[in-house]
Amino acid sequence: MMVNWQKLAAIRELKEYFEADFEEFKGQIEAQLEGLRQLDAEELDKLALLRVLEVTNGCLQWGFRRQDEQSLSVERTRECMRQVIGFIQNQRIDLPNGEQIHFAPAVEALIEEGRELYQAAFKKNIAEKEKEYFAYSTAQFIVYGKPRLQAAIAQVQQQFEPLFSPYYIERGRNYIAPYMAALPDHPE
Repeated sequence: MMVNWQKLAAIRELKEYFEADFEEFKGQIEAQLEGLRQLDAEELDKLALLRVLEVTNGCLQWGFRRQDEQSLSVERTRECMRQVIGFIQNQRIDLPNGEQIHFAPAVEALIEEGRELYQAAFKKNIAEKEKEYFAYSTAQFIVYGKPRLQAAIAQVQQQFEPLFSPYYIERGRNYIAPYMAALPDHPE
């Protein structure tokens, strides 16, 4: 897959890692790609949906912490967090239409590893784990690819807009957009 590494290097949360040692951080991302590329398309579709839900919830939570004008009420903010964290902990996505999305056991293990990495990076504030998290997160976006991410964003909008609000659905889309801009329109 032809990735535009220069575009990735310009993304705000990745910039410092690329500037410190471009080849080393690129290598860290590429190392994460190997395991993710082993997953079948159906599991990648489900993981992309979970990732878009995580990103959208993250945007909403940060908006609340900053007390943005568009932030949701305390109750709605907690409900969004409870649902998305529940999806991660239960390793199952419960769609508002009643459908449930389940993951293969190997993917459940990946989800748990990702949760532990996030906890180490952002709850325990381990700097090296933060870098590792961003390498893993970037690898996810690369492996999912633009078409799959676009489909996941559309599904989140269709299924979860009442939960997150149109504003935060758009914020999630905007967060993912620079990653998608670094990817080809059609995976090889």
